[in-house]
Amino acid sequence: MTGRRSQSGPTAFRWGFVAPRFWPTWLAIGLLHLFAFTGHRPRRAFAGLLARLYRRFNPRRVGIVRTNLALCFPEEPADVREEWVRRHLELHFLALVDLGRIRRARRGELTRQTDVANQPVLDRLRREPGLILTVHSVGLEWAAAMLAETVEGSTIYKPFADNPVIDWWFAGMRTRHGTQALPRERGMGPHLKALRGGRSFFYIADEDLGGGHGVFAPFFGVEKATLPLAGKLARAARCPVYPVIGQLDETTGRYRLRFLDPVELPASADREAATAINRVIEELVRDDPVQLMWSLKYFKTTPPGESERYRR
Repeated sequence: MTGRRSQSGPTAFRWGFVAPRFWPTWLAIGLLHLFAFTGHRPRRAFAGLLARLYRRFNPRRVGIVRTNLALCFPEEPADVREEWVRRHLELHFLALVDLGRIRRARRGELTRQTDVANQPVLDRLRREPGLILTVHSVGLEWAAAMLAETVEGSTIYKPFADNPVIDWWFAGMRTRHGTQALPRERGMGPHLKALRGGRSFFYIADEDLGGGHGVFAPFFGVEKATLPLAGKLARAARCPVYPVIGQLDETTGRYRLRFLDPVELPASADREAATAINRVIEELVRDDPVQLMWSLKYFKTTPPGESERYRR
């Protein structure tokens, strides 16, 4: 018997999770918990090994990283972008290794281990809940867990295909401090209700969900399918929009939350609103481009008449 994905929340634990087909998953989870008790240097060394293996055995996904960087930063020399590819993959796997630290951390522990840029904005967020606009960065899970220690809120999650054990494990990490994690199929209604009720909404705004769910707007000068929803939600809930990105320092192993000042976004669902959202995301990313999760297909949906951007 395997776990069932609930329409009201993440997968619950079931005894079927101990079946032999899930043993490799449990082994990986065990390693993550083991690394939670080690220092930064062994975690970074292991992450570096994983990154090198990934580059060797997953050229298609590495090609997506290269394509995204070439589209967004054509002015940068090829050798600079290639160095960004290397750094990004090392940061990505270091953040994965750090998931065990997040899962076992006691309340307040992540806050003490996090540097905050623009602390007054975080202080305001704790007093005045709102829409926390963020992106798929390497520090995303850490940022969400750290904020959950002191900021009540909700978020959207996407189930992992065909592996309910991973669903269950991530659910425990994301909801252990009271965050309400709901599947995308539930829509925005529960999150709008939470915003109106004085809770925050941790909203990841950079994903390409297809042309049928958004409008095209420039992102680093490239037309990107964007969901222009953040301003509409904020207007409906009469709450601020707090842009933030979670970053990771590969040298020290410390995480950093970089807040921008709260912004006002158009409440329309058109190109103007989508462009405003993308400009905020660009400002978050330009500080240190390698922090964004460049392995995602941000430009998979193309305008009519334009060729596919990711070569198979």
